[in-house]
Amino acid sequence: MKLLQTGVLLVAVFFFSVTAYSQIGNINEFGGGKPIMMKKYSKIEGTPYYFGSDNWMDGTLYTADGKMVEDIPIRFNGFDNEVEYRKDGNVLIIDNYNLKGFDFYYSEESGGKKTKYEFRNGFSVPGEIEKTDFYNVIYQGDNLSLIEEFKVLETRVTPASYGASEYRKFVNDRKTYLILNNKLDKFKSRKRDFYDIAPNQKSEIKKQIKKNDLDLNNPSHVTFLLEYIDNNLIQ
Repeated sequence: MKLLQTGVLLVAVFFFSVTAYSQIGNINEFGGGKPIMMKKYSKIEGTPYYFGSDNWMDGTLYTADGKMVEDIPIRFNGFDNEVEYRKDGNVLIIDNYNLKGFDFYYSEESGGKKTKYEFRNGFSVPGEIEKTDFYNVIYQGDNLSLIEEFKVLETRVTPASYGASEYRKFVNDRKTYLILNNKLDKFKSRKRDFYDIAPNQKSEIKKQIKKNDLDLNNPSHVTFLLEYIDNNLIQ
C-alpha cells in the first residue's frame, strides 16, 4: 500500500511540474509574466480596473525587449498599476520594467464604435513621475505631451443611515497633465490652458480655435490644437 501511495504521489508531482513548466514557458515568452495567485479585493466594493469594468478588452502589448503581442485580452489595474493579460487559460501580470506600453479598444456603449487607448511608460519629470508608471497618451510631440493619469484609490465609506456598517470601496481618480520644458502641470483643456503653453502666441491660438471651430471638449480637436501649437508656435 505504501508503494502504491508513493507512486501516486510521484505521478502527481510529475504532472504538477509539467504544468508549472508549461506556464513558465508561456510567461517567459511574453516578457516575464507571473500568475495571479489569489483574488485580493473581495472585501472592497467596486473594481480596480480601468473604466470600472472587470471585462477583458482586445489589446496589444509592447515589451521592453521590443516584442509586440497583438490580439490578446488585457485589462489595466489602476490600484496596483499593473497590466494583466490572459494567455492559454492563465491570468498573468507583467512586471512594469518588462513592459513599455499597451493599447486597447473600448466602447462605452454595447456595439458602439470603439476608441483606441494608448498607455505608455518611460515619461520622466524629476520628482513627479516614475518611469514605470503608465499614462494614457492623448498627445505626444517633439516639444510637449498631454497624458492622463489613471489611478484607483481605496476609501472608507460611513453610511448616513443609523446602524449601517462602514465599508470600503474603489474610487476612480483621473488627472490630465501637460509636460512642457521638463515640467508637469495639470491641464483641463480650457482656453487659458492652451494660451499658457505659448503666452506670446495667444492671439494665434485664439485664431486657430475660431477658424477651425474647435470644441475643446472633443479629444480629437484637443489633439489638433496641441499639434498645431507644438509644430508652429514653440521654438
